[in-house]
Amino acid sequence: MCPIILIQVNRVRKLVDRIVIKAPKQAVWDVMADFGSAAPWAPGMRHSSLKGERKTGVGTHRILQHVWGFSIEEIVTEWVDGAGYSFKLVKAPYPMRDVCETWILRPDDNQALLTITVSYGMRLGLIGILLDALLVKFLVAREIRRGIFGLKNHVEKNFGKTPSNLQPVASDPNTPLG
Repeated sequence: MCPIILIQVNRVRKLVDRIVIKAPKQAVWDVMADFGSAAPWAPGMRHSSLKGERKTGVGTHRILQHVWGFSIEEIVTEWVDGAGYSFKLVKAPYPMRDVCETWILRPDDNQALLTITVSYGMRLGLIGILLDALLVKFLVAREIRRGIFGLKNHVEKNFGKTPSNLQPVASDPNTPLG
């Protein structure tokens, strides 16, 4: 009788990245909470908008149009004002499945600490495991990094440290902030 070898093929993968953003936590949250307006800071996104009437909270649904022409749809599954949210992809890129992201924002000495966790599963059994090990996890990690730096750069450029800590930074140093 041959021994049975079990291979765990339904394992959930989790990738985590974090970054300090040199701006007030509220400024970072204001950008994050405008869930339908991710395109100005999300690298590779040509357009983003909300789908439906909901603007915040659980059930908020956004559509992002990638510069390569494909669309991404995301629906919020958890929302804590000022602290973060989780959302799932309506349709994960094949062979991925059950893609969820959590964005958690915490204060960090007059700055903000943003942590992003992406979890996902893979289809195709052993082939999916190999694809993940050789390619998918690296692509996902790269996209997390691009997104987290995109948000950081956008917020720091527009809402960096100012005397009030809340006013946008003027693009022209001679322009008053009002």
